[in-house]
Amino acid sequence: MLNLTFSILAVTLCFVPIILYWRKRLAPDKSYLTIALFWAINGVTYAPEIFHWTWYLAITNQITLIYNLIDAPLIILFFYFSFKRKFFLQLLAAFFIFEILVIARMGFNFNSDNIIIGSGTLICLILNIWATSVYFQKIQHTTEENALVFVNAGMIFYYGLFTVVFVFDYLLYRKVNLPYVTFVNYFSICMATGLISFGLGKYAESNYPEERY
Repeated sequence: MLNLTFSILAVTLCFVPIILYWRKRLAPDKSYLTIALFWAINGVTYAPEIFHWTWYLAITNQITLIYNLIDAPLIILFFYFSFKRKFFLQLLAAFFIFEILVIARMGFNFNSDNIIIGSGTLICLILNIWATSVYFQKIQHTTEENALVFVNAGMIFYYGLFTVVFVFDYLLYRKVNLPYVTFVNYFSICMATGLISFGLGKYAESNYPEERY
């Protein structure tokens, strides 16, 4: 029941950033849009699994494999829109090439998926830690920087705890089935989306002053 409660809460919170994006008229800002879409996709992906929709069972593996291909690229794209540095576009291209090479060598399966998602998680965790450290090196901050640091903090929480999920649900799949691993997964989503929603709700502003709320 605890896992079910947190899973429903997690899916609900996944849609809060996209709602805030629409409610606060943040459309011109692509960094906000990217992170909002990232969590909305998570919500759409997790919902059928939680409620055990029959049609989803036959395609759950394919959806998981496809989603894991775009997980890290979306976060790298978020960093490009946030910092406007060519390095992130180069990193995005390099990661796509890496995915293609891994799949070409190992096939489109969970063996290649483990390598892709493990590498993507490490990259995303490092990027978010770096962005947070850059924020704290400054004395004064813009409202956008204040909003984005909550995004970075939430993603650090998510990817940090996801390492536990990755070990047990990906590397040790079918060798161990621990309910608390599922709890850690949904708890990390709740904490991450909670922090991100707070940051967007409190600090994110529209580029159109007359439309601010």
